[in-house]
Amino acid sequence: MGDQLPLPEFLATLGKTELKPGGAYATGALLRMLDLNGHEHALVIGPHAANTALFVSMTTQATTEALVSEEADKVTEDDPALKRRSTARVGKVEELPFDDAHFDAAIIEATLSYQVGPHQQATLKEIARVLEPGARIGLHELAWRQPPTPEVEKQLREVWQGEVHPHVVRGWWDLLEEAGFKDVRNELAVVSYFTRQGMENDEGDTAIDIFHSAFEDPDSLQRFSRALHEFADNRHYYGVILATATKA
Repeated sequence: MGDQLPLPEFLATLGKTELKPGGAYATGALLRMLDLNGHEHALVIGPHAANTALFVSMTTQATTEALVSEEADKVTEDDPALKRRSTARVGKVEELPFDDAHFDAAIIEATLSYQVGPHQQATLKEIARVLEPGARIGLHELAWRQPPTPEVEKQLREVWQGEVHPHVVRGWWDLLEEAGFKDVRNELAVVSYFTRQGMENDEGDTAIDIFHSAFEDPDSLQRFSRALHEFADNRHYYGVILATATKA
């Protein structure tokens, strides 16, 4: 079950709904760093972006637009006022369906880490295109706490079973600055996929159901256990970067 799926998608087959590496805690921390307000218009990119955009609009009063891959990813909201403040548009991150200088801020989560280097840079430049001068970007991505050994890099690829290309903090800074951003600042958070507190924060009472789902199938249990131990045993390598910067 899920043998060829990238790790986040495999976890989704077990019932996990929060698929960003730092979970809901990291998203909340990033919003505090960005300090959005009700006069601003923000782009939201990442897993379940439409839900995140609704959350951003509810908590900051900002107007949001989520980038989604298909119509089915859009979220129906009953509150007329919130529905006006938070919308979604189908498109690709490499070719955003928005005009130049369209947004005051952008939030991108769990996206760049899953792209190869040239695509990471192209995506950041495309986001810069749709931001006004002086607008802010916020990143929530997988990162290396220290330069990994070749063995740890190999183990991550084997556990992930998909494209995954995190950077050390300086590497993320370099990417942002090369794409036309300045005044970078960052915090590091914990990868919460498998931590007890992360599971409880992200999934609430259904956290135990994810473990039960993993135990139902020997192959799923083997993969889940291997990933759990990899992130626990090498936690001094694995982290989450929360970074903000300003478009020059």
